[in-house]
Amino acid sequence: MNQKTLLYRSDASRFIAFPFSKPDGRDAKTKSSRWSKVSSESSSSPTNDPDFSALPFDILTKIAAPFNFPNLLAASLVCRSWGDALRALREAMVLLRQGKQFKHGRGGVGRNLEKALVSFLKGAARGSTLAMVDAGLIYWERGQKEEAIALYQKAAALGDAAGQCNLGISYLNTQPLNHKEAVKWLHQASVGGHVRAQYQLALCLHQGLGVEQNLQEAVKWYLKAAEGGYVRAMYNASLCYTFGEGLSHSRRQARKWMKRAADRGHGKAQFEHGLALFSWQNCVPIPLLYL
Repeated sequence: MNQKTLLYRSDASRFIAFPFSKPDGRDAKTKSSRWSKVSSESSSSPTNDPDFSALPFDILTKIAAPFNFPNLLAASLVCRSWGDALRALREAMVLLRQGKQFKHGRGGVGRNLEKALVSFLKGAARGSTLAMVDAGLIYWERGQKEEAIALYQKAAALGDAAGQCNLGISYLNTQPLNHKEAVKWLHQASVGGHVRAQYQLALCLHQGLGVEQNLQEAVKWYLKAAEGGYVRAMYNASLCYTFGEGLSHSRRQARKWMKRAADRGHGKAQFEHGLALFSWQNCVPIPLLYL
């Protein structure tokens, strides 16, 4: 099989389409009574108990920097000292929300990328990796790739999977190319469950970019990304099953993943799945079509 047939092609750069997924987190259901209860228990504790507010801010940042708002709120309610220590990150959440409103023209404000960038940078300065990633994207779209990569590096070092993914993709799309660093960060994001990183890592393994070519390992990450809902990975997984690349040939599995990609709007998958259905129907005796 020609390996190039597995690669996603488009008129635009592969980079510009990447979405920024937020760390998953369930909404924390909290009440003011809970806060008062936790606060009173904390204030009545022995003086030799550890004081969380004494933790260095950079340690707290490494713990909470990738949190979304529900997780940050839950962490802030652990005790009053944690609440005080995480105030800067809560402020960053407000700035992040304002930045998104300006970026997309929502919440009664007009679209203004400059104001969005200012809000994101203020949020990033307060330690939020989510704000770092959003600011990095605006820089990248404006062609300021060095500024974008610097922000992605900060977010990636703090454990943000979207930042790690974007940093890896940046190394694949800027001169000089750095495939080894790209694979390193894509792998970290993939282990963290970031589906776009899993797909990009599979492409690197398939092509042997920054790592020895390994079709079996590539298929493993295609399937993980496909199971996570990434449409391009569904299409590539179908092709792997069709041609037996990296796994055993299976028409049933190939049809399954091609149909899933088609159902989610993948143009090539829709064409190929429709063509397969047409061919199959023309090979089946007419009476069976009415069963």
